[in-house]
Amino acid sequence: MDQGWWWGRKVLVTGGCGFLGSYLMEELVAAGAQVTVADNLETGTLENLAGLQGRFRFIQGDLKVGSFCEEICRGSDVVMNLVGRAFGMGYSMHHHGEMLYHNAITHLNMLEAARMSKAERFLLVSTSCVYSDDAPTPTPELEVTLGLPEQVNAGYGWAKRIAELQAGYYHREYGMPVAIARPFNPYGGKYRWSEEKSHVVPTLVKRILDGEDPVIVWGSGKQRRDLLHARDAVRLLMKVTERYACGQPVNIGYDQDVSIADLVSMICEVSGRHPKVIYDTSKPEGRFRKCADPALLRKITDGYEPEIGLKEGIQEMVGWYHRSFGS
Repeated sequence: MDQGWWWGRKVLVTGGCGFLGSYLMEELVAAGAQVTVADNLETGTLENLAGLQGRFRFIQGDLKVGSFCEEICRGSDVVMNLVGRAFGMGYSMHHHGEMLYHNAITHLNMLEAARMSKAERFLLVSTSCVYSDDAPTPTPELEVTLGLPEQVNAGYGWAKRIAELQAGYYHREYGMPVAIARPFNPYGGKYRWSEEKSHVVPTLVKRILDGEDPVIVWGSGKQRRDLLHARDAVRLLMKVTERYACGQPVNIGYDQDVSIADLVSMICEVSGRHPKVIYDTSKPEGRFRKCADPALLRKITDGYEPEIGLKEGIQEMVGWYHRSFGS
């Protein structure tokens, strides 16, 4: 990104102690931004920001409270809203109401607070779960009202759809500069383990390195996911915030999807563990193929390509496992 654009800007990051937010914090500080973090520490931790000690301001609070959102937005040039409950399929598919309520109310509160404060930019981090199960693949930036959101993550998908609609309305009615990003499966080594709520990459890494044998994997193993390392993802979020605050969505992902079976094989190769793997087709596997059409993203970002490959990313995840759980 253009460091000059971010230098000295007052940036508020909600969820900055979380998985994706903590990677973003490192990039913002390196770009010279004056950063404030707001987080309730429900799924994030200040340990994720240990390397940035003294270089940001931290405020703890609940974004479900509108007055708190108004307070933290005042004086911010840029508001980057990464807060949210984003869990793995096994949990999300049984807690649609929880996912809808918590994500929708925090997004709506933050959008209104940023509108009132007249921020120069607002970043809404949406999700690929807004797309329907029968969406074409690779998936272009379809209208948010098209079909039903991904059904195993329906509550989460509806919350993000509502937020996208509000962001679009605010852009058209008030001229609010809003960027809308739809990430596809980011992963990385700052993940906070949460048992049944965890996502596919950390779950598979943990189970294989825990020594499970056999390892039972949900679905056929043929289902494919568009994995993007969090470092690349947040660099793209910064570029989109700077260059595409037009109230229209853009995918954060590439047409470089990998099968779950190949992901398992890569984890085994990197970790040196070789358990028997059983694919349980009686369990749900979600949408068969999730893969972004990156044409618009490449146009906005001058052809940015991911810098961290899957093998390097899995090596980082193995390091995450040893830091988190010991050897």
